[in-house]
Amino acid sequence: MIKTSFIDIIKVCNRVNADIYHFHYPELILVGLYLKLKGKKVVYDIHENNPASILSKPYIKSKFMRVLLSKSFNLFEQISSKFFDALVTARPDITERFKHKNIITLRNFPILPNFSKIEDIKIEKIKPSVVYVGGMDSGRGINELLDSFETLDNYELWLLGPIAEKDLEDRIKYKSKNVRYFGIVEAYEVFSYINQADIGIITFLEAPNHINTLATKPFEYMACGKPLIMSNFEYWQDTFGECSLYVDPSNPKDISIKIDILMKDKELRVKMGNLNKELSLNEYNWEKESNKLLILYKDLEK
Repeated sequence: MIKTSFIDIIKVCNRVNADIYHFHYPELILVGLYLKLKGKKVVYDIHENNPASILSKPYIKSKFMRVLLSKSFNLFEQISSKFFDALVTARPDITERFKHKNIITLRNFPILPNFSKIEDIKIEKIKPSVVYVGGMDSGRGINELLDSFETLDNYELWLLGPIAEKDLEDRIKYKSKNVRYFGIVEAYEVFSYINQADIGIITFLEAPNHINTLATKPFEYMACGKPLIMSNFEYWQDTFGECSLYVDPSNPKDISIKIDILMKDKELRVKMGNLNKELSLNEYNWEKESNKLLILYKDLEK
């Protein structure tokens, strides 16, 4: 959320006097248009389908208002984007929303960790474990994931990250079975936890801004050579293919069955983990992907 005033941001932009301005908050579109009026080169970075995101905002109670705001912002975004020198999107489906002569898809892959420098945090491992790293709320399928572990007494769910809802926090901390909550962990420590787990999981529930999202966490699991269990969204299956098993995220029984299958099949776990590690090293990393951005900047400087 932008807490600095529009005028303050304008003052900073004028003081910096950069050759290229690159922004991704949709709240800054007006700032971008101001910079274009001053003859600056501006890149608008679109991380998500903003109109679709508005449709799923729980704090906008009226469905009519959500639809109205979504359509209005879509029109505003489409018109204003034509004035910018380039667009950068995080996913192909977002790219398809815009007709622009200079647009690239820049996937939000993680920076590969230097495993030799990762702090070795010793975890007392009681059972084979499934790890989830990231923000937690009902929309991300955490309740269904907790339900699935009610019957998985041979395994343990590791949760790392902030919890957005009080009821969910109480359930995770005091009312869950076969679950360990490690709290909010420093970024440099996360890979140590993932390394010591057996499976990485992400089971977001179906929502307009989930079904086509390219979350970073699966790629972090892959960097550690972990097999995956993911929601059965078509886009995720097309993107990750044999890197994962897929589940109906709203069905705890399906989740528990797939966890049990993968835990019991060591050969599949090793095969999937090796594939994920190889893809992470050769393609799914920011070092490779960022070259697209550098080329874009060089073209804009001409």
